[in-house]
Parts: sequence; structure tokens; C-alpha cells
Amino acid sequence: MSDALVTEIRQLLVDSAPDPDQARPVMDCATDEPLDGVIPFSSLIILGFVIAVEDRFAIEVDRATLAQFANGQPTLRSLAAAIADRGGIL
Repeated sequence: MSDALVTEIRQLLVDSAPDPDQARPVMDCATDEPLDGVIPFSSLIILGFVIAVEDRFAIEVDRATLAQFANGQPTLRSLAAAIADRGGIL
């Protein structure tokens, strides 16, 4: 997992959120901190993030990837791993 990928994910989460101000705390959280405790990681944020990931990294987010994004307590590290696993490396 590269620092550049995590930085990109932070920005994608903020930019794709329905209310970027609510998502902005993700810019400063630890990579292993559960995102549910940092931002309201709602289905709208997940949907916007999925679309942004598909556009930015030109990878298809299938059901397995979506489950990996949303399963348990997603962190920046787990999101970066899911993207990198599918070839979305900066």
C-alpha cells in the first residue's frame, strides 16, 4: 500500500461525498482507524466512492469488491488494499 494511494483515497472520499464537509475528517485520520468512527460511512458515500474509484483507476467494482469496501469496519488501509488488489496502483 503506497502513501500516494492512501492520499488519493482520502481525496476521493471527500470529493465523492454528498456533503464534503462531513467527510473532511478522513483527511487526517490514521490509516487503520475505522472510517465509521471518522465519517458517516453511509451507502451514499460508498456509492460515490465506488463511482470515483471506477473513474479514477479504470477498474470495475464488482460485488466482491463492493463487499470488501463495505464489509466490517472499512479503513483507509483496507480500501487501499482492495484497490491495489485490482490493479489500481498509483
